[in-house]
Amino acid sequence: MATASTADPARHVNFTAGMVLGVDDYRQEFAYHSARDKWIVREFLGYGTLSGLAVTVEADANGPRVRVTPGAAAAPSGQLICVGREQCGSFNPWLARKEIADKLNAQAALQVDHDHLTLNLFLTLCYVDCAVADVPIPGEPCRSDENLMAPSRIADDYTLSFSFDPPPMAEALAGPALDAFWAGLDIAPANADTAKAFATALSRAELQLRLALGVYPADAPAPADADLGQISIATNAAPRFRAALKALWVTRLRPLVAAQRCGTSPVTANDCVLLARLTVPVVRVSTHWEVAAPPVDQPTAVTLDETDRPVLLPAALAQSTFGATVNDDSSGQTIAFMSAAGNILPPIRIAVVRSDTAISVKVPPANAASLGKELTVKAGGAGVITLTTPASTTIDGANTLDLKVRGAVSLVSDGANTWHVTGLVQ
Repeated sequence: MATASTADPARHVNFTAGMVLGVDDYRQEFAYHSARDKWIVREFLGYGTLSGLAVTVEADANGPRVRVTPGAAAAPSGQLICVGREQCGSFNPWLARKEIADKLNAQAALQVDHDHLTLNLFLTLCYVDCAVADVPIPGEPCRSDENLMAPSRIADDYTLSFSFDPPPMAEALAGPALDAFWAGLDIAPANADTAKAFATALSRAELQLRLALGVYPADAPAPADADLGQISIATNAAPRFRAALKALWVTRLRPLVAAQRCGTSPVTANDCVLLARLTVPVVRVSTHWEVAAPPVDQPTAVTLDETDRPVLLPAALAQSTFGATVNDDSSGQTIAFMSAAGNILPPIRIAVVRSDTAISVKVPPANAASLGKELTVKAGGAGVITLTTPASTTIDGANTLDLKVRGAVSLVSDGANTWHVTGLVQ
């Protein structure tokens, strides 16, 4: 019998006069149409916030809390999520949960100061469903009470939660990486405008983007230094190169970072979407943890950052002048490729360090000017890369961080001299 997990999303029922239909046929038909709806959403639209879901942090009698307005979102799986009414979540009751307190105690035991931590949390919205509306069902006599009734409906629902890890969102993060890559191109009238120069530039672009997106094959040879230099494009060839990059993204790169591809089984984790990142300083009070007292003239000590929050503009607005303008990258952030020891400059969003021997590179200061700035460093060669820090800056309390061969780390600055690790691949 076909169940929700075994029904084939690529088949629908061929209704024929005289056919005897059973539960498995109805489940199969539902699975087909549901899968196509989600397929359309994720392939044509992508994922992120569609409307509403504004996030604010406010003070409350129980301490700081997050408030989320009603709204809608599309998950990476293509599942639509509706939050029908305003939601609130308090930090201190969440910190008091045993599993959370145990995790914080374990983290604090590794720190010099055992009573203070800065948490990097992710406010995540996930789709769930639940069985409702029990009705009597036929069956054998003398059944137990739990077998007398069965749910007659499956209702759409959701969860809002604080998490220590972000939901999978490689495709959403690819957008800023593509913008940063384009900003780093050398586009000038004096550059060579030949078919060979164009083909070479496009080949190097694919290699560099694979490194920047973290999809360069681990068993592939380390790229040559010449392939990691700045790419030069003639001004006249820039429109053609932009079109070629779009085709490269669609045909070769997007399949490598897509949250879910057609023909694959659904992944539960892909039913979640990020709403905000929260920097939460906490302090141990007696035997439990609480959010630290706010600085002077601030309602709470919690910092809200929606930089990585994926959003989707309606098609009509995206095609308007306003939509084109807000999609234009003006951050000045770029991708850097390094093959020797040196400093990662503040405008860099992604640094790919390619070295076949162990070297050290220094991250920028995590000062007030860098509050909320994100930095991803990838080891692109066969050598261990050691990240060092300027004076008064640390990486989660340490002065160095080693990236193993083909490792990667994502960092965010709290503006108070600390880079916090938000993702680590070793």
